[in-house]
Amino acid sequence: MDALLRFWAERAPRERLILGAGAAVLAAALVYLLLIEPAWLGSRRLEPALRTQRTQVAQLDQLLAEARTLRARAATAGMSPAEAREAIDKSLAAAGLKPTRNAPLGDDLQLAFTDVPYAAWAGWLAQTERQTGARASSVVARATATPGRADIEVTLRLAGR
Repeated sequence: MDALLRFWAERAPRERLILGAGAAVLAAALVYLLLIEPAWLGSRRLEPALRTQRTQVAQLDQLLAEARTLRARAATAGMSPAEAREAIDKSLAAAGLKPTRNAPLGDDLQLAFTDVPYAAWAGWLAQTERQTGARASSVVARATATPGRADIEVTLRLAGR
């Protein structure tokens, strides 16, 4: 280290400036070559694989959703109309929807809702159809004066029919 300090002290100020600038350029080149370039090249090399994996994840998500739907259908295949009515009542309570009419008609169920949020009702219907196997055979929706709300009458054909 003493030899390096002596070497530096023997140099003229202009020479020190040139040596310092050269050392800075060399340090910058080493940082680029050892740290930045490998990471940049690696990320470019991995981009196609990442795109492929994202596509595969999307396909797996679709397959998982389909498997859940099929599992729910299999679970509801043996559901009697009475069990379906009970499951529908529970789902209504869970969704916070209160029908003004809930009338069983044979294997059908007629429901009427007054001034309900349409989006919440539509989500409930889709979920109920998936979970119970019931299908809407008739739907009448009338918009109310409040945007996004409606008066709805629906007849559900219960599972197994």
